[in-house]
Amino acid sequence: MMSIQTRFTDLPPLGPGNTVRLLTHEFTGQESARSAYIQAGLHADEHPGLLALWHLQEMLVDLHQEGRILGKIVICPFANPVGMTQNVLGFWTGRFNLANGENFNRNFPDLIPLLEAQHIDSSAVVPQQKLQAAIAALPATDTVGALRKALLSEALQHDIVLDLHCDTAGVLHLYANEAQRERATRLAACMNIDVVFLEHSAGGQPFDESCNRPWNWLIDQGLSSQEERPFAASIELRGQADVDDELAREDAKGILNFLASEGLLRLDDQPPMKGAPQVYPLEGASHLPSPGHGLLAWKKRPGDSVSKGELIAELVPIDASIGTPRTPIHSDVDGVLVVQPLFKLVRAGQRVALLAGTEPLPNRRAGQLLNHF
Repeated sequence: MMSIQTRFTDLPPLGPGNTVRLLTHEFTGQESARSAYIQAGLHADEHPGLLALWHLQEMLVDLHQEGRILGKIVICPFANPVGMTQNVLGFWTGRFNLANGENFNRNFPDLIPLLEAQHIDSSAVVPQQKLQAAIAALPATDTVGALRKALLSEALQHDIVLDLHCDTAGVLHLYANEAQRERATRLAACMNIDVVFLEHSAGGQPFDESCNRPWNWLIDQGLSSQEERPFAASIELRGQADVDDELAREDAKGILNFLASEGLLRLDDQPPMKGAPQVYPLEGASHLPSPGHGLLAWKKRPGDSVSKGELIAELVPIDASIGTPRTPIHSDVDGVLVVQPLFKLVRAGQRVALLAGTEPLPNRRAGQLLNHF
C-alpha cells in the first residue's frame, strides 16, 4: 500500500531531563522493491541541506498524491539532534561533539570485524541480514554512539544513500567511491555538480565510508556482487551561507531527477542532464594551509580554474610593521578552487582553500585523505 509515515527513534538521553530522538519520514510506493535514504545536518552547523530536504519532502508529498513514487524513499530531515543542541553564544557548533571534540562525521562503526566474527554459510547468506546482525552487535550506551548505530542501521537497508553536507564557502561538489563512478557522475549531472571527488579508501570512517566498507568486504568474500552493492555519496551543497529557497528547490529537483533515473519514482518533465562533470582523484585534493596570520584578500573565487604556481590570494598582515608586504598564496595544483573559508581572518596553518587537482599529490595517502577539522 502506498503510504507516508513519520517515525521517531528514541536515543539515550544526553543527561538528566535531556531526551533526544531521531525523526524520519517514509514515502512508500508499490511498483519497485528499490529504496533510498537521504539525510541532512549530520554536521549540525551545515544548513543548506536542511532546506533542500524540506523542499524535497514537499515535492514527494505531491508525487505520492499523484501515484508517482514507485519504491521507498526515507528522509531524515536532521540527522544529528545532538549537534542541534549545541548553540554557543548564538553560533551553531554542530560539526564537533562538545563533549569530547570529536567530529560528528568521523569514527562511524567499522562493521568488518563483526562480519568476520559471524559464521558464514555462503549458500544461504543474505547480505542485508548479515549487516543488520553486525549492527545489532554494536554497543550503544551513549547518545552519539546510539545515534550512529541508528543512522547506519537505516542506511544499510537501502539501495541509495545520500548524505547532504556543505562546506564553509564553496561550489557544489560530491564525494563517492571509485567503484561507483558511473552513478556518481550521473548524480552530479542530475544536480548540476561540476566537481566530483572519487576515492578507493578515504579513511576516518565518515558515514558514507561506513556504508561502503562492509559491502567491499562482502564482495571480496564472494557473498555479494558489484551489481547488488548500494550507492553511497556525500553531497556538498555549496557553503554555510547558501541557505536559499531557490538553490534548495533546484537541489531538491536534482535529487528527484537522480531518484527517477534509479527507478524510484516517475517524472514526466525530467529535464535533460547536463554534460559529464569533471572527476578528480581525492588524492589530488589540496587542503592549502595559511602561511601565517592575517586577512585573506582573494584573487580567485570558488569555481575558478587555477594553475600550479598561480596567485590565488594574498595574506594581509595586521600586526606587522607599516610597509610589511602581503604574503602571496599560490595554487599547488592544476584544477579548480572548490572551497574558501567563510571568515577571512585566519591563523598560521589553518586551511585557506580546498583545491581539486587533476593529479594525485605526493603527500596524499589512501586511507588518510580526510582531515579532522
